[in-house]
Order: sequence, then structure tokens, then C-alpha cells
Amino acid sequence: MLDVKEIIYECINYIEDNIYEKISLDGISSHTGMSKYHLHRMFKSLTGESIMEYVQSRKLTSSIDQLTNTNKRIIDIAMDYGFDYEQSYIRAFKKKFGYTPLKVRADQISIIIKEKINMNDIFSVNNSVTYKPFFVFRQKFHLVGSRHKIMSKSGVKTANTYGRDFFYNHSHEISNAVSSQVYYGYTDWSSDNDGYIYYMPSLQVSDVKDVPGGMTGITIPAHKYVVFRFVGFFRPDEINGRQVGRLLVHLYSKWILKSGFKHADTFRFEYIDTDLSKDNYCELDIYQPIMEVRQ
Repeated sequence: MLDVKEIIYECINYIEDNIYEKISLDGISSHTGMSKYHLHRMFKSLTGESIMEYVQSRKLTSSIDQLTNTNKRIIDIAMDYGFDYEQSYIRAFKKKFGYTPLKVRADQISIIIKEKINMNDIFSVNNSVTYKPFFVFRQKFHLVGSRHKIMSKSGVKTANTYGRDFFYNHSHEISNAVSSQVYYGYTDWSSDNDGYIYYMPSLQVSDVKDVPGGMTGITIPAHKYVVFRFVGFFRPDEINGRQVGRLLVHLYSKWILKSGFKHADTFRFEYIDTDLSKDNYCELDIYQPIMEVRQ
């Protein structure tokens, strides 16, 4: 079984060890033993940029030391970092930082640079990883699904069973789904004080006017969300909710509680685009409504 965090670690170190060489996606793929498709998809999903964009950003950032602390010619610096031509380096530098290398060398300019990814910022659970959260605003939308009452301490496997049954056996009954391939796992813990939660495997719909028998339609109000994305080699229906929940507690304490936000509502939902699930690869987004903590 592939260790996703170890693969990312090998990938980042390979880039740093070869920062003065020409680096290709083929080379990184061969070194890590991961397919180019998975490597590209996983890296971009976690960081928001492709792995080759990251490679160039690291090369350009590393070159600033020579640019500002030596008298090396621009062409020599470009060649040192694997650029074929001086103009290729200059264009890439200006596109990344907004200034030419000569401008940065001559003037007292502040620029945003790309440092090496800190592996302490990457958290793993089983065979999946998550990086820093991102933030999303969503207008109100509607869900239709099968609502289940589950004991909060022992209902993880039950929730997974309900989710699989709904998606494979009943989701086709929903006629006005926005996308039949995007799964929403809605969790409502407003009654958690009584020892249970509600879990609703569902699809997003255009409205809740036509709800199939035995299902429930709900409207999610507009919210600002913090989103944690888990990427790894697992089938969507093999997700272990309890382990993900424990990791979320850790992430909340590391990122959210220190960022001036708090929970804005008593629900969260899982978002899985099953079209992205190939060869046991999956991306799972967990949306948690948040609001700013008023001083």
C-alpha cells in the first residue's frame, strides 16, 4: 500500500535535491513510484498549484540568493537553475514576482516568495493526507437524501453503510439532481446532547418541490465555510468517519481556533465528486460553517 505522506515527503526532497537541475514530471514520478496523473492531481488538489508550478516557484525563489548576494550575470544564474535561456528565466521571474531580476537586484523591493513545503503542515490519516484548509462562501442550496438517526459514539460504520446504500441503490430516484456524481454526506449534531446525530446521504438538487418518498429535502443557508480536503488512495465508500473526525479535531485546534473563527452552525457536510475517483484515488472535502469571533 502506498504511503501518501511518505510520497509527498520524497517528492519535496527530490525537488530540493535537484533544484539546480532540470526537473520533469516524469522524473518525479519515477522517483516516487506514483503515476504522473495521480501525482499531478494529488499535489494540485492539496496545494492549489501543479507540481511543476511549485518546482518553478522553488527554483525562482532559490535564485534570489544569487541574484542579491553575488555579482553573477543573469544568464549564469538562469543556467544554474536549469533554464535553457536567459529570457526564459527573466519572463518566468517577472511573471512570478512582478519584477525583473535586475529590478530586484538594484532596488529595495519586497516580494512574496515560495518556501519549501513544511511537512509538519501535512497531516495523515490511514492512507490519506490533508494540507492547510481553504475558505469558501456558498449561497444557499438544497439537498435531498435519506435521513438517519445515529448514535454519535457508535454510528460511524452505520453512517458509511447508509451512504453506500443511498448512493448505489437509491440516488437515481432523485430526478432533479444538480449532479448525480457528487455525493453529500450531511451531518447534523444539533441533538448531540441526547447522544445521537442525524446523518443524511444526499445529492444537491435544484429545489425541494419533488422529494421521492422516504427521503427528506433540506435547504442549507448561505454560509462561509472552512474546507479540509483529504486526498489519498481509498474508495469513497471506505472512508472511516471516526478517524477523519479525530483528525478534524486536531486540525480545528491547529488552524481554526487560532485563526479567529468558530463554528457558525451545528452541521457539516462531506463533498465527494466521484468522477475524480480513479484507481482507488479519492478527494474528500469536509465543509464546516464558520463565523468570525467577535472581540
